[in-house]
Amino acid sequence: MELFSEIKNRYFQLMFRIINECAEGKSKSEVLKIIDEGEFGQKVIGKNQKSFSDLVLNRCAPDENLNLLIEKDGMYYPSIMNSDESGNMAGNAAKKITRPPLPVRFSQIEKAWLKALLDKEEARMILSRETFDKLQKELAGIDTPIKDEYFEFTNKIKLPEIANQKAYEENFRLLLNAIIQEKPIRYNNIDKKGNVYNDRLALPVSIEYSMRDGRFRVSMYLLDENRPVMANVFTLSDIRIVDEDVGFDRETAKRLLLEQKYSEEPIILEVTDEKAAMERCFMCFSGMERTARSLGNNKYEIKLNYYLFEEENLIRNIISLGPYVKVISPQRIVDEVVARVKKAISLYNI
Repeated sequence: MELFSEIKNRYFQLMFRIINECAEGKSKSEVLKIIDEGEFGQKVIGKNQKSFSDLVLNRCAPDENLNLLIEKDGMYYPSIMNSDESGNMAGNAAKKITRPPLPVRFSQIEKAWLKALLDKEEARMILSRETFDKLQKELAGIDTPIKDEYFEFTNKIKLPEIANQKAYEENFRLLLNAIIQEKPIRYNNIDKKGNVYNDRLALPVSIEYSMRDGRFRVSMYLLDENRPVMANVFTLSDIRIVDEDVGFDRETAKRLLLEQKYSEEPIILEVTDEKAAMERCFMCFSGMERTARSLGNNKYEIKLNYYLFEEENLIRNIISLGPYVKVISPQRIVDEVVARVKKAISLYNI
């Protein structure tokens, strides 16, 4: 019998997490916290109006319980034990388990995606040589339909080739180590306007990959000026991890970064739903916090809350949606969109 579908049902992953996290024992309150974080908002499920936590903690009828956990001395352990463990089930559960009871399982779609990802230069930078070789071996027999020649990438910036690929990779790994160790760095940088910055002190927060630029970028909290910055990894030089006391940790820096990068007012759009304009809007802005309401006559209002570093790409997306989208506010964004459209028209008329 299949309890959960690993592709369609979020409860498969939730139960997977519960079983593995209970390997060394979890209290009732700890199990309930995991369930609360992972389940749907609708708590009651099934024809008997039971909650998922009831099923997990075996509080239903014997033939209804999942029986995937067992309780001993007020702690919950997996019923599924490692094959090399023997003896009484409850006795085994009380032992410390050195590895998770359930291995990670990949669907065929995930394997195909992972096989395609291994062909990317960026994946080789992220993965250790040992992990890369192991994945190559395990996925040798997997055929993937995901090939670059099948896709047309739009809205990309053609940047010059990286002159020193080795230095670029070394920068990436230094920044990654700084994030793992929660250590500040000192670095030099030249921004896109040609401004030079020497010996700056910053605490790296995260590394992300820009599909538009085809480059890795690093978010940092610049301690010299008490403000967040985002820099291209390939423009940085002379990066070194330092032991200087900066007064706060990475989580504090991350919170400050997000607080200071968030737009003070949302962008408000008026959308006329023709040629699937509303559908395209929701696709373009799927990664942002947004609300929508009907204005009548096939018109809708969309409010977009966003981080300031997303603004450039957001404006590009608005313009790409054409005449069916009108910017209502703020005026600064209205003026910017109008200026870019006028410039595009003037270039076209030359």
